[in-house]
Amino acid sequence: MPPLPSPLWMAIEPCAAQVRLLLSEPSCGPALKACLPLPPADSRSLPLLLEALSAWYQLPLHAVLDADALDVRRHPERWALLAGDLSPHQISVEWVKLPRPADLRRQRRFFDELGEFRSARALIGFAATGQP
Repeated sequence: MPPLPSPLWMAIEPCAAQVRLLLSEPSCGPALKACLPLPPADSRSLPLLLEALSAWYQLPLHAVLDADALDVRRHPERWALLAGDLSPHQISVEWVKLPRPADLRRQRRFFDELGEFRSARALIGFAATGQP
């Protein structure tokens, strides 16, 4: 059985009057950056865009939505609809909230005893998103 292709990664960051998008190719890095007006004129706009990008590259796409963005917290139903009916085999959308600095410090204290793994983290990040 051939290995599954690495997915594209899309960051979705809703801001005050726009949504910022960053598409990253595996092992290559950023392929597309966009600032689009918020809200979109049609509720199917985001699903169509994600589907089109996945089809363009013929790769699965993993999108990460900033769940802590003000617009997402104020209108979660809007973002749930914008994620729409997507093909679960080709496109996934994950709602992500970055951890608080205190939580990261607590986690680092535990893992610091195991030594430095900076190069391993960089390797995984580069392979997945193309970002060093």
